[in-house]
Amino acid sequence: MQNIRTIMAKDSIREKLLTTIKEYNITLNTLNKVTGIDIDWLSDYIKGKKESDDLSLEKSAFLWEITIFLSEGIKMVSEDERIKGVIDVLAQIFGLEYETISLYSGLEKQDIENFMKDPNLIDYEKKYKLATASMMLHYLFKNSNSPR
Repeated sequence: MQNIRTIMAKDSIREKLLTTIKEYNITLNTLNKVTGIDIDWLSDYIKGKKESDDLSLEKSAFLWEITIFLSEGIKMVSEDERIKGVIDVLAQIFGLEYETISLYSGLEKQDIENFMKDPNLIDYEKKYKLATASMMLHYLFKNSNSPR
């Protein structure tokens, strides 16, 4: 017999997945491309005909993670904090120096340092340049480990 927490968690995933679809117009096709989960399975899951237990543990965990992020996560973290997080990944995971990020964004190293201390220390134009360059670098580096 399933315990009540397991049942509630499953319903929570379904509920948040429906929020993602209804409130943010994420389609089953998009979810399929992002998760690799069959569109028919996703449709049946939303209708209550399938359960997350039908998926591998890895796919079920990824569906939970992406669903939480798409239904709630983006709103919970400010735009500035998201970009700071991307810059942290670029520096800590990929070993980029602030100097390198500044060169790609067309800013001074001090601008990056100021932003990381307090995002209000640089203006919106600089934030835009920093965000677009950082996101592109993150995208390129993140996908660099994918087989071609």
